Amino acid sequence: MSDIKKNSPTWKVLGILFLLIGMPILWVMINKTGVHYSKTLPIYYERELGANGDTIYHTIEDFKLVNQDGDSVTLDSYKGKLLLVSFFFASCETVCPQMNQYIAQHIYREFEKDTNILFLSFTVDPHNDSAEVLKQYAERMRVNNHWQFLTGSKQTIYDLAAYSFKIPGAEDQHSGLFHSNKLVLVDKQKRVRGVFETGGQNDKSNTIDAVRALKLEYSNENHRKK
Repeated sequence: MSDIKKNSPTWKVLGILFLLIGMPILWVMINKTGVHYSKTLPIYYERELGANGDTIYHTIEDFKLVNQDGDSVTLDSYKGKLLLVSFFFASCETVCPQMNQYIAQHIYREFEKDTNILFLSFTVDPHNDSAEVLKQYAERMRVNNHWQFLTGSKQTIYDLAAYSFKIPGAEDQHSGLFHSNKLVLVDKQKRVRGVFETGGQNDKSNTIDAVRALKLEYSNENHRKK
C-alpha cells in the first residue's frame, strides 16, 4: 500500500504539470477565441449631439467608383461588412508594395475566408490605374473578391482619403500622389474603429485583435437582441 502512495503523482506534481502544459494551451485558446478582446473599440474622430440626444459619429461618405472587375460600386455595395481600407497606386515601387505584401501575408490570409470582412484598396493614381490594371494587380497578389481594388474620380478618392478616412497628408496632395501605410478599420455603421500601421509583428497583432474585437462586439449585440 505504501509503495502505491509513493509512486502516485502528488498534487504538487500535478500543479507543476498544469503550469508547464495547461497554461500555454489556455493562452493559445484565449488568443484564438477572442476572450481578451472584450473591451469595446473606440469610435474615431468628431462627434456631435443630435436633437434627440443621441450621439452622431463621424461616418464615411458614400461614393461611386469601379472595382477591378469593372463593376460600379458604392459604399452600400459593402453594407453589413467590416471593412479594412488602404490607399495605394499600382506603379508605386516603395511604400505600396511593402504595405500590400504585408496586408496579404498577415491580415488578408487571416480573414480571407470570412465573408463578413472585406478589404478595400483605393488607387490614388486613377488616371493610370484602370480597372484592367487593377485586375492584373489583384491577380499578381493572388487574392479573391474579398479584396476589392477601386478606381474612378480622383476628386472622389482624394476627398475620401482626406475627409472620410482622414489619411495623413491626403488633404494637401490633390495635385500629386501621396503615400500611406495606414490600414483603416470601418464598422457596419460606416464609423472608423481603428487606424493601424502596416509593418511589424505588433502591427499585425493589433490589427487582428481589433477585427476580432469588433466581430465579438457585433456577436454580443446580436445575442442581446434575441
